[in-house]
Parts: sequence; structure tokens; C-alpha cells
Amino acid sequence: MAIFAPLGCGFQTGAGTILNVLRPQSQQSLVIAGIGGVGLAAVMAAKYLGVQQIIAIDLVDERLQLAQELGATDVINSKGNHDVVQSIKSLTSGGADFAVDCTGVVPVIEMLIECIGPRGVAATVGVPPAGKKIQVDPLTFLLENKTYVGVIEAVILTTRQFIPQLMELHRSGDFPIERLCKVYPIDQLETALADLKSGSVKFSSCSG
Repeated sequence: MAIFAPLGCGFQTGAGTILNVLRPQSQQSLVIAGIGGVGLAAVMAAKYLGVQQIIAIDLVDERLQLAQELGATDVINSKGNHDVVQSIKSLTSGGADFAVDCTGVVPVIEMLIECIGPRGVAATVGVPPAGKKIQVDPLTFLLENKTYVGVIEAVILTTRQFIPQLMELHRSGDFPIERLCKVYPIDQLETALADLKSGSVKFSSCSG
């Protein structure tokens, strides 16, 4: 049961944003920026829905490789890409249908709003610093009928209903959170914290 500990926050946020809020169709495209635990949960949820194009964006190649293994069809390392918006528009033939920011970084949020196409929806689940503001081109936003939403934990059902659904997806092999989690004995707490800090695991849980 210890492996299910992160379901109450990060995993339900990433997966719930896809399954409960955006609900992309199989023929649509989705961009996910920030491939930590939340972003990877979103990738897995999108794969479960059969979304045909899942684009993962991050600064770390190892995270992008894991995203591909879990379902991303395309990856972009934004550290070496000077025009991520154009790259996304090229991959999606004009703009993505959906985009999810898992970073809370204001320039990333602005980039995702710009990269969605007409009638596209961008969502922020990462927590930005207090008092920060985003800038958009209001005319383009209006004429292309774009939508921008904020999402907190993404639970349409109650948590008591949604977390069991995620557990069932895990049991069926559709939500392989064991790829992201590691359970440590309680006497290895310091090792668990060090591994989290280094990024070698996304979530850790101590038991015993």
C-alpha cells in the first residue's frame, strides 16, 4: 500500500487534470510542460485515454526519456530549443488542442497559452509565486477562442472515489506509478530524502 501514498496529491493532480478536467479525445494533441511526478502522471493518464499526440517538455533528458517510455509521442528539451512555441506548432500542424503547465513558472505558462491552437485549452496546475502576473496577446486570445484555466488537484469526484479509480488503473497496468516511486524502510529516511533531492526518484515513501 505504501506505493499509493502520493496518490493524494501529485498523482491525482496530474492524472485528474487529464481524466476529469481536460478530457482530450484520442485524435487530439496535448502538451505537458514540467515532467516531474505531476507531469508524468498526466502523461500516463493521456496514454490511457489513447491521445494520439502527447508532447512532453522539460529541461532534463532523463525525465524526457522516462516520459517517452510512459507514453509521450514527442519530447522537447527546452534548454536547447530557442523557439518551443514554433516547435509545438510544427509538431501539431498549427497548435496543440490542450496544454498543461506543471511548473508554475510564468514564462512557461505564457508559452503554453501561445502554443495552443484555435479553441485550445491551457491549464495551470503548477503553483506560481504569489503576486506574479501573466501576459497574453488579448486579440489573438479572443480571435482564436482560447481558454486558460487553473486547476487544483483536479478531483471532480470526491477524493474517496477518485483515488480508488487510480489504484484500479495501477492494478490493470494502465497507471504504472511503480516507475516513479520507491519505498524505503524507515531507517533509510535520510537516503530517501537524498534520492528525492538528487532526482533519482520522483516520490519516496517510508514504511515500517
